[in-house]
Amino acid sequence: MNSRLIRVRRGRAWRRAAWCGAASLATCASGASYAQSSVTLYGIIDTGVEYVTNIGPQKSSSVHFSTLTASLPSLWGLRGKEDLGNGLSAVFVLESGFAPGQGTLNQGGRLFGRQAYVGLSGQWGTLTLGRQYSQIFWAVLTGDTLAPNIYAAADLDPYLTQPRVDNSIVYTYKLSGLTVAAAYSFGRDAADSAPAGGCAGQSPTDWRACKAMSAMVKYDAGKWGVATAIDRNYGGGGTGSPLPRSSQTDTRAVIDGYVKFGNSTFGAGFQHRINHGAQTPTVFDAISNYWWIGGSYLPVPTIALDAQFGHITVSSNASGGSVIAARVMYFLSKRTSVYVTAGHVFNQRNAAFSIDGGVIPPASNPLPGVSQTGAMVGIRHMF
Repeated sequence: MNSRLIRVRRGRAWRRAAWCGAASLATCASGASYAQSSVTLYGIIDTGVEYVTNIGPQKSSSVHFSTLTASLPSLWGLRGKEDLGNGLSAVFVLESGFAPGQGTLNQGGRLFGRQAYVGLSGQWGTLTLGRQYSQIFWAVLTGDTLAPNIYAAADLDPYLTQPRVDNSIVYTYKLSGLTVAAAYSFGRDAADSAPAGGCAGQSPTDWRACKAMSAMVKYDAGKWGVATAIDRNYGGGGTGSPLPRSSQTDTRAVIDGYVKFGNSTFGAGFQHRINHGAQTPTVFDAISNYWWIGGSYLPVPTIALDAQFGHITVSSNASGGSVIAARVMYFLSKRTSVYVTAGHVFNQRNAAFSIDGGVIPPASNPLPGVSQTGAMVGIRHMF
């Protein structure tokens, strides 16, 4: 990502002033050793106007701005690192998501709803604490060539583009192209509403309630890569939640990869999911299998062509579907692009997947069994 690097050198005087609070800078500034630190300001502003068909009981159409994502989600953030010596560094990330059309915060109105963590990094790996991504997110990035585009195979499981958890500890170890990581959350979400998947946060009485855990192994060789991950959320969100009780779990296992040939990249993946929260009188667990395949091609350096197909089958009563999506992007510069993207979802008779990944569900949902088409013209700037 193109970004502006703000690099400053802070000596012990600066740090000790922060520690001393109201004490005078002159008193606290003794000592002559120095450490180097850097702070990076970065961001994306990406929005456009989209058209969606077959919305709701009236099968109406809508023309509107997207809010959650476009070709990429709009965001800004700060990433910092301080050299502590002997190969040890302090690291942090604060990242905020917003809707350009309204200037409002996404992720349930959180100021830093995308990421907010601090930790230590050394030769032994990196340990971070805060609001962070589940490891399944980083695994899916390996083989998903189009998401988080507003229309993509991920419309069949929107969780894969936004699996963030509060109160989490993450350990990551990297060696050459190999990455091994694990995450554990003491209470994955206390901000979102129960119907949106929110949970009660950290519980002092129920060790399973609202917990989350994930792990990933990934290898990236440059011309090809492969990743696998497992992700489990525990229930406890109460009435209205997809997982009301802490004894219920929602587990996903994914494997995916990519390969490059010249200016072309092909990616594919497969996910198996067991959701104890999706129970009916005849089906105890909803078991689904989801796969996708896609590719990107640059015929010239200023034009990118992307296409993707995804399909999901669900064990309960014809609740699966398929998505086909495509995008054409023209690069006006290294930082600014314009694009046209479109997609279509085919719903089985009991499924109501929406093609519109740019709004909070169920704003653009069709009726069960009704297919839906979306198209969007947009602009993106990265800084």
